[in-house]
Amino acid sequence: MNYIKKIAEKGLWNSGKAQLWDFARANQNEESRVEAVATVASICYGRPAKDAAKLVERLWSESGGLPSSAFEFIRDGRSPTIEGSLRNNPDLVPYENDPSESAEALIERHRKSIATFRIKVPIFVARQIMRHRQFSYQELSRRYTDDKRVPLDFWIPAEGGDTETATTGLFQLAYTLEKQIYRLLLDSNVRADIARAVLGTGLYTELWMMGDQEAWRNYFALRLDPHTQVEHREMAQVMRDLLAEHQPEFAMQSP
Repeated sequence: MNYIKKIAEKGLWNSGKAQLWDFARANQNEESRVEAVATVASICYGRPAKDAAKLVERLWSESGGLPSSAFEFIRDGRSPTIEGSLRNNPDLVPYENDPSESAEALIERHRKSIATFRIKVPIFVARQIMRHRQFSYQELSRRYTDDKRVPLDFWIPAEGGDTETATTGLFQLAYTLEKQIYRLLLDSNVRADIARAVLGTGLYTELWMMGDQEAWRNYFALRLDPHTQVEHREMAQVMRDLLAEHQPEFAMQSP
């Protein structure tokens, strides 16, 4: 990719992860906008777009001429909130067309005001995360993909503590049954969007998450609190640590 970059990644649990990404050049020009939107939207299908421009064109047309949710990831330092995104402001000016500031100045301002992650978490954590309404989100969809393209992957708790009575083996047994029933449904020509109903909240999902300073400040204040569910708090801490290490110009302004 020419404009959108993965900065760093850290794993947790058995196969969860948090990736910090740099979207500061997403609004540099029309080419960068296409790359950013296609990169974000492709998570729904479990694979990169074969033709980014065609995917973006289809997203425009399917939304009745209005940008779809993936367009919320086109923001800049002048208007870092969701309301200032390309989805909500179709007249958003690319950096190359800005009459008053250099592209590099705007890119630097973006890094100071906006942070973007791609994370892999169990669904029970993802649903808590998405209660934070100030963020832009895009998620893997089991409606558009199946276990052949994106294998089913389940969160496994560490033994001890809360799992003393519900051992790891019981979790693995439950997940094995889910996989078998899901595959039987698909083999019986049940649509993927219906078959997914048998998959529980221990299944991993992946999502993009972008927010401005206010959004992240509120998120960390709530989700690093000792009363937050342990697994969610662990993910929030990993994201906070990645920001502090790799995007300090943003993290210095966060609690």
